[in-house]
Amino acid sequence: MNNKYHPIDCNYYDELVLLVMQKKPCEVVYRNMDGEQIRETTTIVDVFTKEKAEYIKLSNDQLIRLDYLISADGKENKLSCS
Repeated sequence: MNNKYHPIDCNYYDELVLLVMQKKPCEVVYRNMDGEQIRETTTIVDVFTKEKAEYIKLSNDQLIRLDYLISADGKENKLSCS
């Protein structure tokens, strides 16, 4: 997979922050490092920036880079136009 980070839409980032504040389990769908699609029900506990890339942290301490995230709580991730 391409390791270069691609920013996501700011409105989608705000939706992820709202999920953190709600502290409710939701379905998270993402691509792993091999490009395989993974689907799991979990709680998103944090959204943050590290080394010029944005991530979510799940309740099991797993980190997912946001440009690998396909959807969270049924809302599709959209990459930024910029």
